[in-house]
Amino acid sequence: MAEIIQEMIKEAKRIEEDSEHSAKGQYNAADRWNGYHLLIGIPASVVAALAGVSVVQKAPSWAVACAVASAALTTVLTFLRPSERSEKHKTYGGQYLALRNAARIFRQIEVVEADVNAAKQRLLSLSRMRDELNQTALAVGRKDYELAKTDIDSGRSQYGVDGAGHVGK
Repeated sequence: MAEIIQEMIKEAKRIEEDSEHSAKGQYNAADRWNGYHLLIGIPASVVAALAGVSVVQKAPSWAVACAVASAALTTVLTFLRPSERSEKHKTYGGQYLALRNAARIFRQIEVVEADVNAAKQRLLSLSRMRDELNQTALAVGRKDYELAKTDIDSGRSQYGVDGAGHVGK
């Protein structure tokens, strides 16, 4: 019986690690899409304001150029929806962190006091949650994932109480 508990603990550690990397990748993607929103949105607003000023100053060629540029930037914002994507990535990041926390609590507290069948059912539930998130979450880019891995490997995601090292140690 102790062997099955050890295997459940190892699987819970895998879920924690997967969730930690996925959460961090989602948050990195959210930051990137938020940057795109600002990178496109601020110039769109400035150029629209310049178009209005150009009309008032009776500079029709500038007004037309600024209006076209503003329309193009606004179209890109509408098409890409970076603000919406950023929020979705943040939401999925939070869901992955919730799963990581649930797996850690299972591993450190619940599995110790639960009977084997109850622990097995709880672990299967956590595994299903991970599978569902993996199927529904927005994909993250390779750079977002690599940055997440670098941050985690350097200990930036550790709680102070846990000391240095990786998730689940």
